[in-house]
Amino acid sequence: MTRPVSVRGGAGGVEAHYDDMAAAAALFGRAAGDTGEVALALHGYLVHPTLLASAVLDPGGVAEFESRLLAALDGPAGVTWLAARCAGVDVGLRAAAAAYLGADRLDEQFAPELGALVHAPRAIGDGALALARGDPHRALQDVLTSDPELADLGVGAAANLLGAGSVAASTRLLQRPFADGTPQVDPLGEDGVADASGPPRTLRDLLAGLAHRDLGRPGEIDVTLLDGADGRRRVIVNVPGTKDWSLAGHNPDVTSLATNLRSIGGEVTTYERGILEAMRQAGVRADDDVLLVGHSEGGMVAVNAAKHLASTAEFHVSHVVSAGSPIGLIAGGIPSSVDVLALENDGDLVPHLDGALNPDRVNVTTATTRHDHGDIAANHDLDASYLPGAAEVDASDDPSVRAYLAGIGGFLTADTVHTRTYVITRSYP
Repeated sequence: MTRPVSVRGGAGGVEAHYDDMAAAAALFGRAAGDTGEVALALHGYLVHPTLLASAVLDPGGVAEFESRLLAALDGPAGVTWLAARCAGVDVGLRAAAAAYLGADRLDEQFAPELGALVHAPRAIGDGALALARGDPHRALQDVLTSDPELADLGVGAAANLLGAGSVAASTRLLQRPFADGTPQVDPLGEDGVADASGPPRTLRDLLAGLAHRDLGRPGEIDVTLLDGADGRRRVIVNVPGTKDWSLAGHNPDVTSLATNLRSIGGEVTTYERGILEAMRQAGVRADDDVLLVGHSEGGMVAVNAAKHLASTAEFHVSHVVSAGSPIGLIAGGIPSSVDVLALENDGDLVPHLDGALNPDRVNVTTATTRHDHGDIAANHDLDASYLPGAAEVDASDDPSVRAYLAGIGGFLTADTVHTRTYVITRSYP
């Protein structure tokens, strides 16, 4: 049985409705201006010299003409009042749209805290029961999987404790011991196993490709070249997440803490630079449409790469899919030319590690499913949670989801596929 999908943002989100209302307001505004100009021009006939001269010969006729023209212009259903009403609708629609957008911005600011408080009683109760049974590890698991929004509160409190004032500033402070280095990109050849399954046909297929790559070495990514019947070439880049949580200041693994702490605040990282070099080696062209697919840290790197590439135009990233990634702080900076689909599992702690709700934007769609295994790692796992979640998103009839999936249709209808793999490591001078 397919579970329901909760969707925020995208083509059916608040900002999309705001844009629709603003566009309608603009139409009424133009109508008001055009109608007002007509009314002003017609008022000129009331004092036209020819009309005034004819009043000498037919004062009654002129008076009747002016009376009827005034009624047509300034009467209750007149042209002047029509212009005024159009202007009023323009102002009213803009005010309503601004109110909706303002409410959504407040929701983005306070929803994590409210969500944490709403779910806290049950989460604390579950944890207390496990603690009473003498299992503190189980207690922590129960609390955080039942109420992952608590991480939002914890992240905010940690930022204040550090004295940085914001999560982004805190990560800049924490990243200092971890050098980012420079990328070393080595080709591993083509992946016949990945290509044997054929081009992807669904969102779940895309996540399955990412899960396959996630089984590889630390820093291993792939660049998949797709040729379609329309004669266009498209590219999918799979970006796995963290493989190493070592506290070493110099770590050759690009998926380590150095990348996490820089990515969460939107900085360019060695991992990102290595991905671009792999794309160059794979022969990706500037006119190829590129879809970046990333899990956890990889999703953050993908969003940042899409944002940074939009300003350089070296590659054309048209779409991003992130799974279990904390992108709330960085997704708002994505240009309108890039569409993002953020997949989240309701019981996954990791998307909350930036302390921010994903923004409601026309080009940022967040689709949340629920796969609670009662285990922090399993709730974040690609195979256990995000592959079945992607299948549920595939089946969703939500307009934002359908619009996004339609947008990536070219990536899901290719005739041929060639997957080239690379490993990115971090080196130091």
